[in-house]
Amino acid sequence: DVAQGGSRVRTGTETRSPSQVAALVLAALPDGTQLTIGDVARVTDTGIDRGVAYFVSGHPAVTVSVQRSASGDAIGMQQSVQEAVDQLAPTLPEGVTAELVRARAEQISARLSLLLDNALLGLALVLGLLFLFLNARTAIWVAAGIPAALLAAVALMHAVGMTINMISLFALILTLGIIVDDAIVVGEHADYRARKLREPPRVAAERAARAMAA
Repeated sequence: DVAQGGSRVRTGTETRSPSQVAALVLAALPDGTQLTIGDVARVTDTGIDRGVAYFVSGHPAVTVSVQRSASGDAIGMQQSVQEAVDQLAPTLPEGVTAELVRARAEQISARLSLLLDNALLGLALVLGLLFLFLNARTAIWVAAGIPAALLAAVALMHAVGMTINMISLFALILTLGIIVDDAIVVGEHADYRARKLREPPRVAAERAARAMAA
């Protein structure tokens, strides 16, 4: 505890004994001197704290927390942990089981499925409605804008180092509706300008997009 708070120290190496923990360097000064944990604290091995107990579904349990790095893959990490649990299970004594709790990969997978379902549904609705009221060429080009916009967004996220997480997936699901709406409006207006105002198709598309942006 530091000033009634906490401070996490990443060692990069495995440390088990109190002497190894005490030798960990907290800060290195320009003159070569080092500040270690042993300089600011007393490290002792106190054994198991029986004042704290964990239960899962009403049964006594031992919890092991596995956290991904900032650039880690939550879904891939959970698959690796599940494989390790499956290998460990046959070696456990009778009556002892190992299972994953509070895993978030299922929630992320559900959001991904929702995003794909909404994208496919929006694509089908756009194609169906535009085929009814506009020509086939306009319907195809408008529908092509949906996957193109999503792929461009994912590529931009990857380029700037953003990850696909719960927040970014929620944002993509919200903006999917905006993409579909804007694509229909721009496509219909471009078709109107090309048919009624006799503008060249390229000019009609550019002016329709500018009108939407304005």
